[in-house]
Amino acid sequence: MGSNEFSLNGKTALVAGDSNYWSKYAGIALAEAGADVAIAARNTKRLGEAAEEVRRQGQKAITIPTDTTDASQVQKMVEQVVAEFGRIDILVNASDLQLAKPFLDVSEGEWRRLIDVNLMSAFHCCQAVGKQMIEQKNGRIINLISCLAERGVENFSAYCASLGGVLQLTRALDIEWTKHGITVNAIGTGWMSEVEKTGVPQEELLMKYMPLRRYGHPREMGPLLVYLASDTTDFFSGQFLYVDGAVMSHL
Repeated sequence: MGSNEFSLNGKTALVAGDSNYWSKYAGIALAEAGADVAIAARNTKRLGEAAEEVRRQGQKAITIPTDTTDASQVQKMVEQVVAEFGRIDILVNASDLQLAKPFLDVSEGEWRRLIDVNLMSAFHCCQAVGKQMIEQKNGRIINLISCLAERGVENFSAYCASLGGVLQLTRALDIEWTKHGITVNAIGTGWMSEVEKTGVPQEELLMKYMPLRRYGHPREMGPLLVYLASDTTDFFSGQFLYVDGAVMSHL
């Protein structure tokens, strides 16, 4: 199997919802494999940075300021991508709002906000992009979530619940849409950071939860993302794969 089997030449990817670092590193990985990339999020500064990285790989990039919790904005986002590129081959849902708080201290507003950003954003984007992909009779949807979609952690109940919803959406939607040539998979990431973290609290965290004894870098998610976005994975569907430093292997 050669590297050209994972080529995304001629494909259009949409990375939606991220206001942190995923749009940048997902964009780089997809562009390196040959895809043009549309990037949509609320954080306009991050949008510009991500687009520049895509263009450095020699690919086209557009940015679309979008609140993915708003269905009307998501629909306009999809229409703009299709108007620019003609199709959407790959959707990467990357919304990730975190909350670390004891369950009894979580307000109803905080709970609803996590559900809106993490789960409703995926719902809106899958629904709007899915209509386009069904027309095309082909598509790849990859949900970037956390290992905590499947594993509970103290003081992260709201976060775990919101991402658990995205994981179940991934599995159920894949069953519904595979007949249209659309695969839906999810990547569960462990603790990630763009910068090296040191100090006693960090060392204690690494010793307790992470067998590899280091944080991952967001770029380490890229190869798996490209694999799932490629035509090679027609038979790989409805799965939840980890890029986690062996966190999920830890008892």
